[in-house]
Amino acid sequence: MEKPYWQPYWWRLLFRADGEPGWTVMGPGEFSQVPNNALKDASLELWANALLEDSPDELDDLRGDLLLECYTEPAPADGTPPVYSRQVRLPGYALPPYPKRRHV
Repeated sequence: MEKPYWQPYWWRLLFRADGEPGWTVMGPGEFSQVPNNALKDASLELWANALLEDSPDELDDLRGDLLLECYTEPAPADGTPPVYSRQVRLPGYALPPYPKRRHV
């Protein structure tokens, strides 16, 4: 039996706020399938980079790290390494200086 010309992948997005020790899953479910149409003309890496490219602007209210992990199965066992992962920094927005703040 011939394998399809593309490999299905599943992904999840994790967030770790500054000062927090662990990661939190973002989104409605733990894992989502990478859209088949996205992989028809591009590699997994290109799809992931495109997904993360606008993250700092779209998630400008968050400050911390965003981690995208991709797997070849929809529910990988604990400890299964991702086939692709990429971490980006979310700088958050800078708050304007508080006018009545005193430095002590």
